[in-house]
Amino acid sequence: MKILAIGDVTSPGGLEHLKNRLWNIRKLYGVDLCIVSGENASVISGITPEGAQTLFHSGADVITGGNHTLRGRGILDVLESEKNLLRPLNLPDEVPGYGYTIADAAGYRVLVMNALGQAMMEPVPDNPYPKIDRILKNEEGRYDIAVMDFHAEATGEKCALAYAYDGAISVVFGTHTHVPTADATILPNGTGYISDLGMCGETGGVLGMDPAEVVRRMRTRLPGKFTPASGKVRADGVLFTVDPESKWVKKIERIAF
Repeated sequence: MKILAIGDVTSPGGLEHLKNRLWNIRKLYGVDLCIVSGENASVISGITPEGAQTLFHSGADVITGGNHTLRGRGILDVLESEKNLLRPLNLPDEVPGYGYTIADAAGYRVLVMNALGQAMMEPVPDNPYPKIDRILKNEEGRYDIAVMDFHAEATGEKCALAYAYDGAISVVFGTHTHVPTADATILPNGTGYISDLGMCGETGGVLGMDPAEVVRRMRTRLPGKFTPASGKVRADGVLFTVDPESKWVKKIERIAF
């Protein structure tokens, strides 16, 4: 079982890049399930229904979200109707949508969950652990492999969650910080982990954005409009190879295209 996870899409340019390249990458690596972090696809301002459809048509099986998901124009109704477009599971219960889904991949049932970290996150979401425990218990027997996108700022918080569910969740990857990390590892009980996938968007800036505007904000604290950086578009991702019988990750491979 090969699961490809793509880091935060940061702009319409990132959307177009996946539209042109993702299906070929899936074929090249024999990908069975593709998960894309899509919450920033409208230039750090959420994801629109059109952006979600573009990602699905481009080869994403599941789109995960984060702290900006609910900012997307017109996205609330889509979150309620599209079960493979996720928002974090530890948002208030009144928020529309789903924090997890069970996707079919090569004949196996893959539970994909999306949670939000609490450290340095405003507003602070609910503690994700009780909700994750409840999902794993309630869905027991209905899935073969479990995967978690933990959208969080602090690497220690991400790593701790991976150890907490080592052996219970086969794949745990972090998103949100847009920078690929070099800590890919297989934990003692078989869980494959990495702190951050990276991003899909324009390079040569600050986390995909034009550096001049970011620096201006840092200096003045005045609001402004982010615009994408001007460098070449690149997608960062990680390919996890999972043994569906033991649920252990056998290999973790960084991919950039």
